Amino acid sequence: MKKSKAIVVLLLILSFTLVSITETGIAKAVGTVYIRNDGSIEGAGLTFEDGVYVFSGDIYGQIVIEKDGVIVDGSGYVLHGMNEGGIFLENRSNVVLRNIEVVDAPFGITMLNGSSNEITESNCTINLENSVNNTISGNERISLLFTNSSKNIVMENNLTDNTRYGFKLQSTSNENNIFGNNITDSIGGIEFHGNSDNNSVYENWIVDNADGMIFHNSYNNSIYDNVIAFNRNSGIFFSLSAQNKFFRNDIVDNYSQVICIYGTNIWDNGSVGNYWSDYNGTDKDGDGIGDEPHHIPTYQIQTGEDYDVDNYPLMEPYIIPEFPTWAPMALTFATLAVTLTVYKRKLRNHNQRRELI
Repeated sequence: MKKSKAIVVLLLILSFTLVSITETGIAKAVGTVYIRNDGSIEGAGLTFEDGVYVFSGDIYGQIVIEKDGVIVDGSGYVLHGMNEGGIFLENRSNVVLRNIEVVDAPFGITMLNGSSNEITESNCTINLENSVNNTISGNERISLLFTNSSKNIVMENNLTDNTRYGFKLQSTSNENNIFGNNITDSIGGIEFHGNSDNNSVYENWIVDNADGMIFHNSYNNSIYDNVIAFNRNSGIFFSLSAQNKFFRNDIVDNYSQVICIYGTNIWDNGSVGNYWSDYNGTDKDGDGIGDEPHHIPTYQIQTGEDYDVDNYPLMEPYIIPEFPTWAPMALTFATLAVTLTVYKRKLRNHNQRRELI
């Protein structure tokens, strides 16, 4: 009996010893990690392999990049920002950040005064300030904030499930090219604020947000070849914004297609307008353009209730020829939904014509 008790005690001691050894062997990288200007690493959690700075495990803290021309790869690990910072780079150029996942940080990646940098294959919030000529592409589940950041390329990203904006441009963020993105399930899909002008927005999927697109004091943006559909408050909302041009967009079954408070915008390119799921006009000559213009209600300071006009409304949805490869199921679903909407409208018009006979 005493021998059995001794064996049990010995096993318990051995178990505790093994657990202690195991826990001691788990090194958690905690604190700020620096990539210094000379290329050296200060702090734990990064290694340098074949010209790339690679995560060697999860990092708890912040990464500060002080050198141009580096590549940082998350390598499947996670940066835990500890509610302070994620990756920070200031006055840097030609930096590539890829496969980065950041949690528990106000912004996963913050770029100040950056140029010619690239962020790809990552999953985090991204903040650009005073930054130009950068490329953000192929990222999953991100949100973007641009402040005074212009001439950047934002392409083929998945901006979804954001409790605020999917993509917000503010403070004169101009001449950005925004295309091929999936922007869904956010409060504001794409927002333009503070004289964010002359941006090009095309071939995007702006679906099932609270508001699809929001314009505040922003002008001369070109919006074309997009699907703007099933947004719960409005497809497009304007406040004190004018001369934004829309054409070849599918504007489908938003709760309010357009809400405009002060400002006149342009709804065709002189020959082609947009597809509107609530357009009830006819096409007697069969050219695919409605015979009657489509009126978009607005509210103007001088005249009160007024309207903008799409002079060339499309009778059928405009199909984007090449949509990003990550969205075939979403595209199929929405195409079916749009097709059903068109069919119901045609059926309603047919029945109305029969009643007139």
